[in-house]
Amino acid sequence: MLFGLRQQEKRSLGVLRMALALVIAAFLGGALGLIWQSASFFGDEPEEEVVTAEVPQD
Repeated sequence: MLFGLRQQEKRSLGVLRMALALVIAAFLGGALGLIWQSASFFGDEPEEEVVTAEVPQD
C-alpha cells in the first residue's frame, strides 16, 4: 500500500478512435460486400428464373 500523493494518471479510453474505426469498418465491409455480390469471381452462370402463370379459360 502506498502512502502519500499518487500521481493522477488520466488514461484515455480511446472512445473516439474506436467509434471511428467502427464506422470505417462498416463502410468497408458494406463496400466489399457489394463488390463481391456484383462480381462473378467463380464464373458460374446464374440460373434462369422460370415463371409460370395460369391462363384463365373461359
